[in-house]
Amino acid sequence: MESRFVSPKSLRNSGKEAVAEAEALVQKVLSAQEPEQRRRVVKCLDQLSDALCRVMDVAELVRQVHPDSSWQNAADEVYAGMFAYMNQLNTHVGLYRKLVEVMDDSEISRTFSPVEREVAMSFRRDFERSGIHLPKNTHEQFVELSSNIQESSRDFLRSQSLPPPSNHTVTVPVAHLRSLPSEVTMHILQSSSTHKQNDGTDVVELVPDDYVAHYILRDCENEATREAVYRKWQHGSSSAVSTLERLLEQRLALSHQVGFMSFGHMALEDKMAKSPSHVDEFLRGLAAQAQPRWNATIDSLYQVRAKAPQRRPGQPGEQMYPWDRDFWASKQQMGQGALPSLQPYFSLGRVVLGLSRVFKSLYGVELRAASPQPGEVWHPEVRKLEVVDEGGQPLGLIYCDVFARNSKAHVGAAHFTARCARRMDDDIAASTDNGPHSSQTVVERDGKRFQLPVVVLICDFAVPAVGSPSLLSWSNVETIFHEMGHAMHSMLGQNGFHNVAGTRCPVDFVELPSILMEHFARSPHVLSLFASHYKTGAPLPPALVTKHAERRRAHATLDLHAQLFMSALDQRYHSANLDPAASIISNPGWSTRSLIDLHNDPMFSEGPGSSFFGHVRDTQWQSRFTHLIGYGASYYAYLFDRVLAGQIWDRVFRGDQPRLTQTDSSPLNREAGERFKNEVLRWGGGRDPWKCLAAVLDNGNTRHGEIDAVAQGNKAAMRIVGSWRLPDI
Repeated sequence: MESRFVSPKSLRNSGKEAVAEAEALVQKVLSAQEPEQRRRVVKCLDQLSDALCRVMDVAELVRQVHPDSSWQNAADEVYAGMFAYMNQLNTHVGLYRKLVEVMDDSEISRTFSPVEREVAMSFRRDFERSGIHLPKNTHEQFVELSSNIQESSRDFLRSQSLPPPSNHTVTVPVAHLRSLPSEVTMHILQSSSTHKQNDGTDVVELVPDDYVAHYILRDCENEATREAVYRKWQHGSSSAVSTLERLLEQRLALSHQVGFMSFGHMALEDKMAKSPSHVDEFLRGLAAQAQPRWNATIDSLYQVRAKAPQRRPGQPGEQMYPWDRDFWASKQQMGQGALPSLQPYFSLGRVVLGLSRVFKSLYGVELRAASPQPGEVWHPEVRKLEVVDEGGQPLGLIYCDVFARNSKAHVGAAHFTARCARRMDDDIAASTDNGPHSSQTVVERDGKRFQLPVVVLICDFAVPAVGSPSLLSWSNVETIFHEMGHAMHSMLGQNGFHNVAGTRCPVDFVELPSILMEHFARSPHVLSLFASHYKTGAPLPPALVTKHAERRRAHATLDLHAQLFMSALDQRYHSANLDPAASIISNPGWSTRSLIDLHNDPMFSEGPGSSFFGHVRDTQWQSRFTHLIGYGASYYAYLFDRVLAGQIWDRVFRGDQPRLTQTDSSPLNREAGERFKNEVLRWGGGRDPWKCLAAVLDNGNTRHGEIDAVAQGNKAAMRIVGSWRLPDI
């Protein structure tokens, strides 16, 4: 993407140059004695962070998406080396003391802008979470424990890709596969051993991986086969459970070393939620709302099953089990008849055009296709978009790598920040400069110089046939709208500082702009701007959109229930005050017991004696809960942001409730867009998210008592959010 990244060797050299620039900036901080030098310590630390991330973030991207193994190997090497160096800086006592000295000097700190103050606080929190303020012996233990946590995390993720043991197969009659899609049946038969039993029945010894289990649990008519596959699929690895429990205990011990009651308390300190009890307040409020809808959904599944011709009166298995959920939900949908596909109306080019029209209507921003320079992109399929304002001034670059290929890591849909926005004209001169800045990534505004953001959107859409456009499902459209929401946050979140630019904000706030974009992807008015049949040009019929939306909403409650359950389990695992001295060897299986306890909590599950979807004995679902690694104590964040986005959509953009303006019934309202941009997007992570939320919702018609309470960001605020309209998932 940058001219300096022309070969694996140049990537390695850029890593070395970045470290050299960082070392020069470290010395600038340590030697700061004069008032003006000390005044610029926060700026210097921000510049230092940018120097490293400009290479480290590119290395992370390259090792995920580059088709050339020599590039991938170089990126792995650069990332590992810079990650280790970053950890050294996070435990640099001299840097920490200088920052604290500056922050505690009222003559200096009172000159900080609100954003600069947030930057300073974020650096201080990072230092202190690295145990830098601990006594030497305790700090050494902290460093060792941190290393052990990283190793346990790697071990747990590695366990997910290990081949199953020899006894992990399920014997299934071939006849039971007839109701599966033909390509799935073919995959099973080609990848599994088959033989004939003594009674002449043809059977297959299948391994229930995620792919196979999904289709059998959804489509297999035989309940016994579904049960056998579910039990084997969810049995889990005992070693993976042991690794998970070891990781959770290590996290707890780490949090105790830095003075927190639990890992949840430590992880949530700088999030919107602030504490586990606040998360519990939100989840219980949302669960209480979900209960009537949940009961109605279960009743409807029972009705579908009761009418099924293959079920006889008095047939065993009247209880509904986890292996019944997807099967009967699918039957319910099939009973409503097939709907014409929306895919012919969603060619990729038209969808991107629609996004540009949405952004122009809301923010005065356009997406323009641009031709990359030779060597600028890593694959011929990568597309480059320039983001410009109404005056034609550049705001940043977006690279789109949206098609699946074998050389690409299976990261699904993702937003990578290759370079953050920041102000440059007030940089501290260092002895070296970390690479050139091209004219397409630097701009002059009002006599100041700014580094423009560069982001990459990754998807795994199917490669179109030769001569045909890439046609997307509605889910694909929502995905690209979602990721473009992140991208626009990066483009517009330019507050002068790298460390809080764009999406560098709390994890329980960062999904808000992207989830809000999903609402636009479902709006009939927005769809009318671009959705047309790729052959005939006919517009997408609004009635067809409505029917598809109704089908999807029918299953939203099942998804909501699953999200609530996983969020509550995550909190139990990270907020319980377990005895860190209790060895996993002497007390094995506590994570399973906690899982069973949650199944008996009627607020998040079905409660004791329930007749549907309870815990299945001898299964260990938590052994597959990989989100515990990257989202420990914060899995609730996605649900939380869905609720926030729903409120902003209803109150600010949609016309069926009191809104910011009464002059336009379309959600593509410039005044509403400007408000969201100015109160949320432009701040990045440089403002308390609760204040952003309160400001954007305060449209003059909202109850001011509620807005004032939300702005406080306390337990009462979390309770209010939990009482808001349930999101459609």
